Amino acid sequence: MTESRGYRGSLVFFEMFQRMQIVNMLVRTLIAASMLLGVCTVAANSDSPAGTAGYQNYVGDSQRDLSRLLGGSDFIPMDTLVRDLMLAIDQMTKYRIPSERPVVVKKPQDEVAKLACGRPCDAQAFYRASEGIVLSHSLDPERNVFARSILLHELVHFVQDHNGELRNAIACERYHRREREAYAVQKRFLEMVGSLKRVGYASSETCDSDTQG
Repeated sequence: MTESRGYRGSLVFFEMFQRMQIVNMLVRTLIAASMLLGVCTVAANSDSPAGTAGYQNYVGDSQRDLSRLLGGSDFIPMDTLVRDLMLAIDQMTKYRIPSERPVVVKKPQDEVAKLACGRPCDAQAFYRASEGIVLSHSLDPERNVFARSILLHELVHFVQDHNGELRNAIACERYHRREREAYAVQKRFLEMVGSLKRVGYASSETCDSDTQG
């Protein structure tokens, strides 16, 4: 009887051991499947186009911040507005943002046109290193989103200047390439703050490659 009980006890122990092995195998299989799923997810994200997967969350947060700060019609003091627009440029461009800020002044529209074009024209704003940013009195960036985008455009020129962008290019080419970039950043800003207005740059002017800037 003792041998019978001993055998039965051994048999029960053997069955329990087998069950434990089966459970261990199942656990290992589940772990391996989870790791494989994680690798596939990472691979899928790495092949995703820019602006999707994890990056999309970052961009979305930035867009919400810009829209909240600059997308409304609430009054924003000029100093605060320039600071926030410079932060926007920091998010949207490759440039190092200088610690100093440009002077921003407002003048009558006819005076802005004369200074910018030397004759009557539609220019409402311009940047010049010696004068800073000059805006037409008709613009109200403190309250108007599109006017803010115009100020941002001129701030892009200020940042380009401080970073020496295209410093060695001929003057005409430097002007057009800087303008194209400033309009592209302005357009991106309008999209990010939810404005339906869009801007673009087009010019029929050609540059003389022999003229050095």
